[in-house]
Amino acid sequence: MDKKTRKITFTAMFTALVFLATRFLAFPGPIPPGYINLGDSVIILCAVMMGGTSAAFAGAIGASLADITYPGGIIFAPFTFVVKGIEGFVAGKIAQKGSVKSVIIAAVAGGLILVAGYFLSEWLLLPYLDKTFGMTFAITELPLNFVQAGVNSTLAVILSATLRNKVKLV
Repeated sequence: MDKKTRKITFTAMFTALVFLATRFLAFPGPIPPGYINLGDSVIILCAVMMGGTSAAFAGAIGASLADITYPGGIIFAPFTFVVKGIEGFVAGKIAQKGSVKSVIIAAVAGGLILVAGYFLSEWLLLPYLDKTFGMTFAITELPLNFVQAGVNSTLAVILSATLRNKVKLV
């Protein structure tokens, strides 16, 4: 298989894994329809192993599809598309330096993009679609978004340290 075909194949695989980890390893948040999940660990792992473009695609498409299929989650899908796409792209660009330090920084940056992106979406944008959202909702969800970011970043660093030199994707 040539390099371009391998990249497309593994990007599609990571997209499916992001969907599965986001949709089926999900736990309800304090205010429906919000939920926390383990999809971000796959986005960051993809960023480390495949680069920013693949991670942006996998994160945006995989996580948005999970929102569309999660009960009540469709309202988040457009924001998820943007937030997860940026998360994957930035993490991938940082991680491409190849050092353990760059992987840790990439994971932290990805987590901070997650927290900031959803905070701003819940506070400033989602109220146009549903008055349930706003500053109070965003603040209430903030601790869980930090937990999601911390757990996923830690898991991604552990997984990438385990797999990075053992598995050659592209």
